[in-house]
Formats: sequence, C-alpha cells, structure tokens
Amino acid sequence: MAEHEPQEAPPPPKPVYYRRWSEVPWGLASRSQLAGADLPREPAGPVVGYVAGEDWRGKDTDIPLYRVTDCPPTGASAGQLAAAGRRASTTVRVCADCGAQCQQGLAQRGLRPRCVACNHIARLIAKQIGLRQGRAALAEWAAALLADEATAVVWVELHEAPRTAAGRARPPLAARVQAVDGSGRRLLDVLVRLAGPRTSGAPADAVSAAEGAAAMRAALDGRRLIGWDARPLGAVVDRLAALGEPVKLTAPTGRGGVSDYWPATVSERVAQWRGELDPVTGWLRQPWPPGTADRLWLTLRRIADTSDASDAGRPGLSLPPDHQVEPGVRDEVRLTITGSAAGTAEVLETLTRAGRLRRTAATVPAREEGERHVTYVTVEGAALDHDPTNAAEVSV
Repeated sequence: MAEHEPQEAPPPPKPVYYRRWSEVPWGLASRSQLAGADLPREPAGPVVGYVAGEDWRGKDTDIPLYRVTDCPPTGASAGQLAAAGRRASTTVRVCADCGAQCQQGLAQRGLRPRCVACNHIARLIAKQIGLRQGRAALAEWAAALLADEATAVVWVELHEAPRTAAGRARPPLAARVQAVDGSGRRLLDVLVRLAGPRTSGAPADAVSAAEGAAAMRAALDGRRLIGWDARPLGAVVDRLAALGEPVKLTAPTGRGGVSDYWPATVSERVAQWRGELDPVTGWLRQPWPPGTADRLWLTLRRIADTSDASDAGRPGLSLPPDHQVEPGVRDEVRLTITGSAAGTAEVLETLTRAGRLRRTAATVPAREEGERHVTYVTVEGAALDHDPTNAAEVSV
C-alpha cells in the first residue's frame, strides 16, 4: 500500500486590523503591554493583529498584537517580581473607583486612576449630563417651530421601484406626501404617481403627477418645511420636475433656517432629546422614524413640552436591586460632591477617616465650565425618611 503524500500545513490566518484599542480582544496584547504587566510575558508566536496607534515620536503607526497564550512568562522569578513591586514606583494598578487589581498600569483619568470599565462609565455619565443640559435648548427650538404659523411638518413615504438586473436603482414609482401645521391640523395627504404612463407597478389609487404637484404647491408653498430627513421630499420634487410638473416651494419671507442651535437634521435633534446611549460604545442611538406627519408633529410637541430637566434623573447613582434599602431602615446617603480636585479629595479623605465612605460611583466633569468636577459617593448616615431620594449635595 503506497504511503500518503504528507499534506502541507494550512497557511496561518492573516492578521486582523483594529481601528482603535477598544476593538482589540482581551486575549491580544502589544509588546509594551506584555512587558508592563504585573506578571510580564515575552512576545512570541505570530503577529495575529494590528491596532492603529502612535509610536514614541507621536507619529501614526500600526502596533503589532500577539496572542497572550502564545507568549511565555519572562525569566523573572516570583521573588524578583515581589521585590520590584515593593520598590517606589509611579505605576498605579489599583482602580480608584472600583478597586480592581489591574494587570496593566492605569493612566490618570480625571481626578483619579481608573480602569477601562470605570473610565467608560464616567464618560457615559458625562455625556448623559451634557444631553440633559441640551434638552432645554431643544424645547425652545421645537416650541418656536410649532408656534410659527408658517410651519409645515412634512412626511414623505416613497414607493421604490425594483432594481434593474444589474442592481441599479430605478426612480420611485410613487410617493405619499403628508403635512400638518404647527397645531397638528392636516394640510396635505396625497399619493402622487412619479412614474411615466407606461411604467407598471405604481399604486392604482395614486393621482397623476400634475394633480399631485398642484396639491403640493397649494399646501406647502410659502411655508417653513420641517421634515425628518430632507432627501425624500427632494426626490419627489426632482421626479416631478423630470415629468414636466415642477414644484417650486418658496420659503417664508424674512425667516431663517430650521434652527440655529445645532447644524443637524430633525432626526438628529430628536436623538439628542431622547438621549439614549448605546451602553457598549457610548454612541447616541438613532430613534425609530415616527412614520407619519402627525406622529412627527407629536414628537416635536413632546420636545416643546419638555420641562426644565436639570433635576430630572441622577446620572451615576442607579443601584442594582440588591443594594436597595427598605423604607424606614435606610442607613446610606447618596452624596454629590461638586468642586475642585483638592476640595473633593479633602472631603473623601475626611469621610474615609470617619469610616463613613461606602462606595464611590464616578467622577465626571461638572455641568459648569472650568476645572470643577462632580463626584458621586455613598456614605453611611442616619435614615432620611423625609427625603424620598435619600440624597444630599456638597459644594467644595
């Protein structure tokens, strides 16, 4: 029986490229991370990835990454590592917020060295505070829109045509154009045909391009148009012009743009008002489209009716259910310390010496400008039955 030819080993997988450190899996590390760990390792094995970073000169470079399990421990013994740990060093490995004993040295983030998780939490809280502040300006913007007699809240739903065999997009077959005024009263609801007479697939109940264009001119000309996204209405106007039915919509005389607060679309402002953050990335989540003109108007009405939200919610103070204290037997107070780094450190030191400091949630930038910060802590204290929030504030 003939022996089988030895099979060649499959080629190693190509290194993966990561745009930022937050994307790098926990099991991969750079040379400096391996060397800087409290139990250091030697870089070995193939380079399995690269992450965008900077070299020692501050220039952009791709940093090679190794699989930690492929990297053997360095030759330092436990005794040598223990002695090195006892020597004076500026490296901090204990998170000042959660007490995690981190493998890598911690950078000074804010007022204190924090682990990646605590730093992420603090940044989320800072973003929540900023969004909470912005709701007052958004309320003014929406109230001004709805109080304007020339406002028309528009919604456009396109009926797309099937793509060509080559995958190219065809012009839309029809569009439903809806509009309400600032009080929510209907101005327009028309389904207009946007395809030629020999094009099949358009809704049977759609009116002709001429009739639809006339209805749009009568309802929208001279009004301040507010839409979730300007592109669908622009597509309708362009298509009507191609069919020989141009719709020229003039803006109200002497009036400016949609808003001077942010260079953003209405959908982006709604996202800012909702203020829902992705807990993993910290990015602002985009809201679901309202779907109709009157629903968009209702959303704007709710934004306009938003009261002063400066006291709504307490970012960073949410506790899991197993930390809640039953009414009448509370022995913890949620304390908000606002002030300078030195003043905050003095208060924390006093609470620690007195044995009253239970937990430190996070330190984030204060809502005011300057070097002031806000630190959320939980301290031991008498029951506060008269205060349903069981909270207090200190300025230093």
